[in-house]
Amino acid sequence: MRPTGMTAAARMGSGIRPALIVALAVLAVGVARCGDLVEIRNANLNLVTSEKDAKSTRTPITSALLATPAHLHDDNEIAVEFSMSVDKPSDFKPQQRVLTLTHSERRTQAARFVGDVTSSGKGSLKVTFQVTADAVEKQLGTLNGEYEAEVVVADASFKNSYKFGFGKVLVSHAHQADGSLSSDPELYPRETKYAPKEEFEHIMREADKRPPSMISLVFAGAMFCPLVLLMLVVQQSGANLKKLPSVFFQAVLFHSGIAATLGLIVYYWLSLPFLQTVPILLGLSAFAGLTGFHLLRGLCKVSEKAE
Repeated sequence: MRPTGMTAAARMGSGIRPALIVALAVLAVGVARCGDLVEIRNANLNLVTSEKDAKSTRTPITSALLATPAHLHDDNEIAVEFSMSVDKPSDFKPQQRVLTLTHSERRTQAARFVGDVTSSGKGSLKVTFQVTADAVEKQLGTLNGEYEAEVVVADASFKNSYKFGFGKVLVSHAHQADGSLSSDPELYPRETKYAPKEEFEHIMREADKRPPSMISLVFAGAMFCPLVLLMLVVQQSGANLKKLPSVFFQAVLFHSGIAATLGLIVYYWLSLPFLQTVPILLGLSAFAGLTGFHLLRGLCKVSEKAE
């Protein structure tokens, strides 16, 4: 009879072939993309400060950080210009072009600005980031102080992305109507995760009144009354206690082990931790077992001698 279905090996082979084809296609695309990677050339970064009713000041930024923080306030604006040359068409725009201002003290607070791209032809591009005090206020509120500035320009076609922190920017927001400085916004919940909590008072319940110590001692002594009563009952019942003196020492040890075990259980019930109770209980149990064995053996020897 001819088989109507595919064997396991045939089904496995049919499933591997499409996966192998897809893997080879992805590898070919990756190799092609690696061959198309371009390199950034002639990268220059400039800081342009424009005051109202005044000329702008251009400060070239090299590999060193700014000597003094750039001051940003309501009467000026700052532009960070990044120029470069790449072997790309004139309408090319990098996928990622971000200027990040991170507050030096409150690290979770950061303002981000997207750069505008202009081209002068022949692969020359310029990315400009316009920063104003109003734009910072829209993102973070009136948070004054120093910010650490970092520029990132990247694209999937770049061989190496551009990332550079060029220094600090001091942001001063406008004064209030009474002439005082603008207050910083309150801390956000994620900033106060480990901050001290508000102190609160709790009134504990008053302790219950206890009886006088003499009454407690009387009741503690009354605990031995059942033992005395037991001895009296044993004598009145006609029990044979003649053989007891010969094994008296073994009997004392055995009953001491039993009493210590019961006392340990009470102590565990009151306050002793379980992990500390277990080893002590094992030791007392072994002691009681051995002393009980010697007691029974002694009683057997006394019985044999009597016979």
